[in-house]
Amino acid sequence: MLAALISDVHLVGRNDPTQDALVALLDGLDTPELVILGDLFHFWWGFPGVIDVEFTPTVAALHRLARRGVRLRFVPGNHDFAIGETLQGMLGLELASRLDLTLGGRRFVLVHGDEADTTWGYALTRFVLRGPLFAALMWALGPARARRLGLRLAGGSRALAAHDPKPWLVAAQRAWAEAEVRAGRADVVVMGHSHQLEHAHLEGGGEYINLGDFTRDRRYLAVLDDGRCELRRASSG
Repeated sequence: MLAALISDVHLVGRNDPTQDALVALLDGLDTPELVILGDLFHFWWGFPGVIDVEFTPTVAALHRLARRGVRLRFVPGNHDFAIGETLQGMLGLELASRLDLTLGGRRFVLVHGDEADTTWGYALTRFVLRGPLFAALMWALGPARARRLGLRLAGGSRALAAHDPKPWLVAAQRAWAEAEVRAGRADVVVMGHSHQLEHAHLEGGGEYINLGDFTRDRRYLAVLDDGRCELRRASSG
């Protein structure tokens, strides 16, 4: 395996069974590279010198991978865009909003997937949450209160259980992937965000893969030595 890809794990805390499944997956991976396509955490705001104890098992598992020499890449999602320098430095995370990689002789475009959402409502939310006023509020609240507010804004764990993929977003993501393939920028486009698990062969020989909802689907993508892609099931946790 050349690389393993995961996204949309949406960890909410230490007692989250999804965290157990993720740690088991990470500890069992035999790959030189792990790519996380955002929303690893249901909410994360990176404060200097602070690692949220609720996610110690996951951070420790990622640290074990880093110590083994596994390259860790991170494409922030809409729930963990402020990953912060502390976690980045501890794990040696390589951050990028988009990754264009060649694996097994094939060109991969890797994104979180919210690029396909061009609605004004999402654009406004993104503008506010990534703006200086919201950042100032987070710093003023401090880690504990910021986490409580962030989880409330994200909808809490109940929102995860009720999450259904939006058909219009699923269609928009596929169209976005098709455009990348038609433009000659990709052979394979991989993303998450919509929580709709999908592996489709596009016209012209390209592939579109959505990693779905790890909380529900327990899937990750294995990129094999020849560039082929397999959606594999992780432990149920």
